[in-house]
Amino acid sequence: MTHAVRQEYDDLAPHYDRRWRPYVDATLDSVMEVLKLQGEEAVLDVPCGTGELTQRFTARWPDLRITGVDLSPAMLQEAGRKDKHQRVTWLEADVSDLPLAERMFDCVICANSFHYFRAPEQALLELRRVLRPGGKFVLLDWCDDFFACKVCSLWLRWKDPAFFRTYSLRDCCARLQQVQFEIQRADRFRVGWIWGMMHVVCRRPPENGAPSR
Repeated sequence: MTHAVRQEYDDLAPHYDRRWRPYVDATLDSVMEVLKLQGEEAVLDVPCGTGELTQRFTARWPDLRITGVDLSPAMLQEAGRKDKHQRVTWLEADVSDLPLAERMFDCVICANSFHYFRAPEQALLELRRVLRPGGKFVLLDWCDDFFACKVCSLWLRWKDPAFFRTYSLRDCCARLQQVQFEIQRADRFRVGWIWGMMHVVCRRPPENGAPSR
């Protein structure tokens, strides 16, 4: 299944931005709305795709230390082309097995990808592992609470070998809490008539009562 996801996005990479522009703009703008940063944090974007979110980060907060991780080398190639000032560290890796040190990041974002993760708990544990205590995690994905997404999910299970499943907001929050994230905000919203979305903002709890930034 890892191969199926990689192959699908390697094939999509050259025309991904053009094909999905309205959807990408609307969903990633929603991440920017909920993300509050000071501007000097270490940030992980995974999977980073063609680097559209990192472009938004560097435009607003040029002093961020950003790492973009993706399974698809072709998507990373597209992302690297946009990184004119070489501000981002790009890595090819599986989200369930990140070649990154523990407690490395102040903020981790996972946008528009959770429905592909065949080991969601392992992926969440990895994302928590690389996040410092008190750090923020933002998850954006399709939401199964919307009827159109339920129908789309059924079709993709039959049609797309890379697709795994979508989740309700309640189920997603429960999975986050199972791996000991603290939920701070959880919302549903729509993009057009078909895409029902959710974003969940949470944090890795501080240790020994230490305050978080």
